[in-house]
Amino acid sequence: MQESFTSFKDDVNQKANKAIQNFLGSREYSQDEVQAWTAQLSEEIVKMLKDQNSNFKYCVSCVILQKGDAGMHMSSTCFWDSALDGSVAIKWENPSMYCIVNIYGIAF
Repeated sequence: MQESFTSFKDDVNQKANKAIQNFLGSREYSQDEVQAWTAQLSEEIVKMLKDQNSNFKYCVSCVILQKGDAGMHMSSTCFWDSALDGSVAIKWENPSMYCIVNIYGIAF
């Protein structure tokens, strides 16, 4: 029987949070750099996931927002095998920005 995403979901959450902290922790929001940051961070997380468990396809989305008075609402839905597939949603922040990372693991 194939391993389910749920069986290593907590580890994914911890490792992704650590990757976000290491990448963004000491940075201040920069409009000129944020597009590259989202791409680099997403790629780093996908690589980490692939190295951890290659029996899944992964989709990672990353949104970085400057802190301020603006609101943001986001939702997603999936049609998948809930016994094997899964997701993790992470909200991280520092004094200048929010980072929201959604990770989807789809068994194949």
